[in-house]
Amino acid sequence: MKYPAGVSLCMTVKDEERFLADALRSVAGVVDEICIVDTGSTDGTLAIAREFGARVEQIAWRDDFSVARNAALALATRRWIFVLDADERLAPESRDALRAIGVSPARGRGCWIACRNLSDDFKGSGAMTNAIVRLFPNDPQIRYRNAIHEYVTRDGLESGLPSDLAPIEIVHLGYLSEIVRERGKAERNLRMAEAAVESAPDDAFAHYNLGMSLLLDGRKDDAIAALERSHELTRTAPRAFRVNALVALADLYAQHRGDLGLAQATIDAALAIAPTYSNAHFTHGRILTLRGDRDAARAAFGDAIRAGKHDHEQFVVDDEIAIWKAANEIGATLMAEGRHREALPWFERAGQNRPRAVALLSNRAKCHEALGELDAAEACYAEAARCGEDEPSAIEWVNFCLRARPEAVALAAIEAALPALGYAYRCTFLGAAAAVRLRAGDEPAAAAYIERALAAPPTPAEGTAIVTALAGRLGEPGLLRFLGPSGPATGATGLRIAYVPTT
Repeated sequence: MKYPAGVSLCMTVKDEERFLADALRSVAGVVDEICIVDTGSTDGTLAIAREFGARVEQIAWRDDFSVARNAALALATRRWIFVLDADERLAPESRDALRAIGVSPARGRGCWIACRNLSDDFKGSGAMTNAIVRLFPNDPQIRYRNAIHEYVTRDGLESGLPSDLAPIEIVHLGYLSEIVRERGKAERNLRMAEAAVESAPDDAFAHYNLGMSLLLDGRKDDAIAALERSHELTRTAPRAFRVNALVALADLYAQHRGDLGLAQATIDAALAIAPTYSNAHFTHGRILTLRGDRDAARAAFGDAIRAGKHDHEQFVVDDEIAIWKAANEIGATLMAEGRHREALPWFERAGQNRPRAVALLSNRAKCHEALGELDAAEACYAEAARCGEDEPSAIEWVNFCLRARPEAVALAAIEAALPALGYAYRCTFLGAAAAVRLRAGDEPAAAAYIERALAAPPTPAEGTAIVTALAGRLGEPGLLRFLGPSGPATGATGLRIAYVPTT
């Protein structure tokens, strides 16, 4: 059947009122029709879809993404189909390319496009791009397969639809940690991946997806087993995901099992398949660092940076490796050797690309501190705390101020850091502030800090235990007399207690 020129947008949705309007606005004026299958929304999703003129069909969710996707494809009436999820957006610079493909002949091949998955794994940056076929001819023989991590193919073939690279990018928000937690995506994906392997035990892609889901769930030994099975199944029938499975395995062998020999052999196999793969060079550098060969590690990280120009050719790639992560690792190896002056330019170079990356700011701060450049160190620690808005970066900043800066600066840092701290560290740092004032002879101020410290934990008893442990760590028994008539509490804590200067 011949379809008129144009692009049919096909989507599957459920309770997407938060995202849907922005997704549809991103393709407005580019697609010729909107075909939406809803699998049970109870919010305003359907109203939004109809506001944009979508054709909407409602079906029951059957724990199978391909079923829902294929129902949406069946609604399409234009020559080309473009698939988008509600938490994705067409990149503005890709609009002209999509419009041009929509009026071109469809010759039975699809288009690989770049899906840029935003992530906040690293504060201040984070994205991983994977190639995915989301643009293809409207043909009843071209449909999705697999219940999860579904992909489009012709006549259900395992190999996927033959496709060509297109200059189109979509941006995916669904892997931001807040959204993953809110939707329980990790648990859902793991459950569905396990079911996929059970129903197709010899499907290499199913084992690969299971391995990656297990890795995200922290079940590393199980992840290794699944990825090893995927590797075995692709020895004689290579697939695009094979090299990424090898890189993940190499990293697990090194970081989790400590088997550096097997890790090296595995990453060598990955590099033999994809010598311009930045992920593989980066993992190679991490393995060499663990082996203690820092010169070779720095060379591998340099290779990762240079391989960045080939990132668009890869099935899945961590975009941040070439942008800043590899440079950060080079600096870290130099810092580990005490070569702080040489390390600093690597952190600064990477920071030009990712100025809010907390890891870079922290490393720059440590270099400046080691070099005695305390004003620069303080500025970097403070900026890391502002960008990170989390406990670890706040702790680093406060501890630096307590050990290296004037009392007033340390007390101001404590006050500024408190909103980012859990109750235990709020109590700890208020106790440290009390110690600072006590050593200055200001007992009323010390008492006021202890009163606030005891109010920070859920119960005064927990606060008393923390302050008691702090007094012992700091060698400041005078803090105990502010704890009240019940006397000091007993009990150890595992807190990293700030060092308070004695002068």
